[in-house]
This record gives sequence, C-alpha cells and structure tokens, in this order.
Amino acid sequence: MTTLLLVDDDADQLAMRALVLERAGYKVLTAADVAGALAYCEFDVLIMDLIEDYLSLIASAGSRPIIVLTGSTVTGLPVARVLRKPCPTRALLATIAELG
Repeated sequence: MTTLLLVDDDADQLAMRALVLERAGYKVLTAADVAGALAYCEFDVLIMDLIEDYLSLIASAGSRPIIVLTGSTVTGLPVARVLRKPCPTRALLATIAELG
C-alpha cells in the first residue's frame, strides 16, 4: 500500500483531502506544518501546500516524489508536479498513481 504524507496548514483542506485519499485506498499521514511533517520517515509520496519553510521539507523527502498543491504560480521547484488549487480529485489521484 502506498503511504502518502499530506501537509497543509489549512485544517479543513487537510481533513478533506485525507478522507478522499484514504477512501481511494491510500494510507495517509497528515501534518499541519513542517515540524510535524519532519517527524515522519516512512512515506512514499509527499503532497504539500506551499507553507512556510517548505524548502526544508522538500529537502527531507530525498528522492521520493513531491506533489505541490498551490493557488500561486510557481516555477523552478525541485518537485515532481505542481498542481493548481483548486485541484480536482481526479487529477490528484491520477498524479499520485503515476508517481507512486
């Protein structure tokens, strides 16, 4: 089973996405900030909002795929995919399946 680490400082978004991803069959770990996310070592794909100090979180992911969900236009990040918010669930699930 693929384990996802989902990081978002918006508690409602975090809970909603976690529920959707769990129902899709993934094991989901959640964190509201970088410090909470850094506590996890065992995950296959990192899905994150662009939150404060995000570069340290990206560095900690190592070679694991990273999906960034953002409402901003972002270029040049060392990540597998950047998906614009609001991101359709179908697009997020397809991206996870492709990378995971």
